[in-house]
Amino acid sequence: MNAKNEEFPRLIFNSDGDSTTLSVFEPPITSEKACRDIEEVADTGVDVFSNSMGRGDDTFSHPTEYGDLYGEGFSNWPEGEDGHGNLQWVRFMADNGRALLDAEINIIELLSERAHQRGLQFWPALRMNDVHEDDGSRFAAFRSEFKKEHPDLLLGSPYPSDGSYGYPQDNFTWAFNFAKEEVRERKLGLILETCEKYDVDGFELDFQRGPWYFKEGKEQEGMPLLTDFMRKVRNGTREVANRKGRSFILIARIPPTLDLCLDIGLDVATWIQEELADLFVPMQGSYLDMGADIKGFVKMAQNTRCRIGGGIEHLAKGYRQAGPDMLYAAAMSFWHQGASSIYLFNYDCHRQLGPDFPYTPQEIKVLKEIADPKTLVRKDKRYCVCVDMKLRTPEEGGVKPLPQEIRSTDDKKSFTIWVGDDVESSLREGVPVDIWLRFTFAKGISENQHIIVVLNGEKMKEGHRLDAPACTTWKFPVGHVLQGENEISVYVEEVERDMALRIEGIELVITY
Repeated sequence: MNAKNEEFPRLIFNSDGDSTTLSVFEPPITSEKACRDIEEVADTGVDVFSNSMGRGDDTFSHPTEYGDLYGEGFSNWPEGEDGHGNLQWVRFMADNGRALLDAEINIIELLSERAHQRGLQFWPALRMNDVHEDDGSRFAAFRSEFKKEHPDLLLGSPYPSDGSYGYPQDNFTWAFNFAKEEVRERKLGLILETCEKYDVDGFELDFQRGPWYFKEGKEQEGMPLLTDFMRKVRNGTREVANRKGRSFILIARIPPTLDLCLDIGLDVATWIQEELADLFVPMQGSYLDMGADIKGFVKMAQNTRCRIGGGIEHLAKGYRQAGPDMLYAAAMSFWHQGASSIYLFNYDCHRQLGPDFPYTPQEIKVLKEIADPKTLVRKDKRYCVCVDMKLRTPEEGGVKPLPQEIRSTDDKKSFTIWVGDDVESSLREGVPVDIWLRFTFAKGISENQHIIVVLNGEKMKEGHRLDAPACTTWKFPVGHVLQGENEISVYVEEVERDMALRIEGIELVITY
């Protein structure tokens, strides 16, 4: 292992696996272009390059006994464009994967060798279920022949009703049913084969890309099966590492709260108690969530050797692209709650200029600074309250604090923001600090409407209102914030008849 990585890694970079390499370069891809993601981050603060192996969760660009070769025998390629651009990239991935194999290049071997040459640990990552393939109009190629031949091993129909994520248009999900022993054994075989065959420093189990593992209503019944699966993964990877005489890190990316873990059949409390992984990263599946319960998981991991990481994404639902101020805020909050590592998800494919372009200087700067909380001190931050993926209120089935609707004068809404900055220390030292709370409301609010905001028990002064075509924002000046949990309450003294006040965003901005 490189001397840079003798200690537990601080910054883990999860690559989408293809979005900026196999899918963007015209075939045939070169080995240098296939290593683009590694070269871009090698001279930053990144310690680990974690690469998503699959195109779907059962199709791959390297040969394996436990999955199909992506694109093999497929001919009905999508044409035209979707909201993300030309769909030719779906075929590019297959043609480029085949080009590497024709050149006798195994992409896992290639990436492992390059990562180690550049002083990085290399961890393959497996999406335990990936429901992109539920979208048959674009991603039918992601479906393996094995799945087509064994529909009894899939969750199938009806489509999960939680509506938090996915492509329900066909009322059928191609996600594996982990109640089936054959499914669990197939996944276990793939994991152990990978760890045995390749030069890897760890392995990532991603339980958050396709968030269903059992038939709806069978999650509690299936929970012991997944725990037993985790024991087999732990024991098997440990045996492989011992035979190779090397250190090895097993990581699990999980839902952001214990309750959400239990909802989908993940008994993470037992996993931590039994030390079935070295690192757990609680985070939202596909966008930034500063409300992940890092503190709660850290407390759960006391008296074990397990560590908790803070997961960060480049996109923030309701707030668009997360810039440095928002990424620094998330990292500072997670470091302060006791995280041992920062984990970046989709930083490559959700880069500011798009996957065809290099990172901006600001994005590289983030990669160099975010791994050390000392470098984040007195940098501008923008903390935010998380918005539901489908923009549903809790009453509508949403699983996040926002959006919320105030319908009466006694309908008070409360929120929490965890601040990692020690603002009081800065103020005592005479450092100028500007702090304010900004609320975003849906359009249609009366000009006479007044918003009452209470922060940590103190009523805020009158805010500044700005009306825009799509929304109304209120900005409230703040004198002091706590390092740690900050409680925010919002209510109104009068509500117009038949009109709800819809809160769509809450930000706490700190500038030095």
